[in-house]
Amino acid sequence: MTKGSFEKQMKRLEEIVRLLEDDTTDLDEGIALYEEGLKLTQALHKQLTVFEEKIDSLQKKEETE
Repeated sequence: MTKGSFEKQMKRLEEIVRLLEDDTTDLDEGIALYEEGLKLTQALHKQLTVFEEKIDSLQKKEETE
């Protein structure tokens, strides 16, 4: 899995979902795609957590000023 922007990772995850829903994807490819999708989901979740913490920090800073 290559690292990229949040948006690029989301697009790849959406592509994986489409491929998994496609009847022409064979089992071996499907398993590999599923594994990649899980890794992307974990990476995106971590990024979202960092974004949320940053937003909370900015809001708290704004409230104290």
